[in-house]
Amino acid sequence: MKWIYPDFEFRPKRPLFLCVISNTDTGKIPGLSAAGTTPELTDYTPGADAELVETNKIITMPELPEAPGGSPTPAIVTKAALNLTKIPSLFVASGLRKKPAVPYVELGGVGGNDIRKQTGVPDAKMLYENATLLGKKLATLSDCIFIGESIAGGTTTALAVLKALGYDVNVSSSFATNPTGLKTQVVMDAFSRAGIKEGSLKNDPLRAVTEVGDPMMPAALGLMRGLAGTKVVLAGGTQMAAVLALGAALGIEGDISIATTKYIMEDKTANFKEIVESLGRPYYYSDPGLENSKIPPVQIYAQGYVKEGVGMGGAALLAAINGVPREKLVEETDHVLMTVELPKK
Repeated sequence: MKWIYPDFEFRPKRPLFLCVISNTDTGKIPGLSAAGTTPELTDYTPGADAELVETNKIITMPELPEAPGGSPTPAIVTKAALNLTKIPSLFVASGLRKKPAVPYVELGGVGGNDIRKQTGVPDAKMLYENATLLGKKLATLSDCIFIGESIAGGTTTALAVLKALGYDVNVSSSFATNPTGLKTQVVMDAFSRAGIKEGSLKNDPLRAVTEVGDPMMPAALGLMRGLAGTKVVLAGGTQMAAVLALGAALGIEGDISIATTKYIMEDKTANFKEIVESLGRPYYYSDPGLENSKIPPVQIYAQGYVKEGVGMGGAALLAAINGVPREKLVEETDHVLMTVELPKK
């Protein structure tokens, strides 16, 4: 049964699943991010996602990363896909405050600031250069690298950067009801603090990242730049569409596409398709069929909760091209959630 659209014809011999983990204080603005039951816990979410994918345990966070509505982290789907395909994963920390208790690559940098109050990513250039170095190394090891992200609040910084580049668009949300008004207000406040206008940084994308972005962005951009010559698939929704737009503005060339989930494609409050099509890059989406899960908090993904994250769409695509039936992915996702070890209270 076909569950990837359109067909992804390339069959990588040495695929690698990468995931950039970062923090931004923009994600702590109440009502903005569903990546953690409370704003304070969002600092722990990316590291906990890494722990779950690498070991099926949560070690540094007091609970399973989940949205306030009770949906578990999309890392469970990513973990399931990687379990079924045996594809290696590697986490890359960029401006991450709470480090995971598993091996990862450290790019350095400090956590991102609240873009309304301060420069978003003061060390964006350093992170970009470090990630480029890492990308060059990884290019010798793999013929196709999927790059996902885990950062709470990342859709709001994505909106800010897209508007700074001159895109008149909306972004997705991990909530079922997208807080578009709040996001727009945050972006307007950030623009007035930074003294920028919509479209005023279209020729200065790194300044857009520095002023109103988050630390995931320079890492993903540097990786794309360093991986020239290797097939790159950005795994994510509107946050990765923003990275794609930044990459185009920076003149990063290469075989670059983007893979997401059906849930992002169906999000009427966001312009994923328009952004990607305007850049002329191929996009793919998977329908993971999570409504067929036996676990209610997983089933509600199909109703527009969470939608994407931790490279879920890209990992599902990897599962599909490796011959994993969709039912098997759903079954394994349920299994991961039921068996994940939580910290002892």
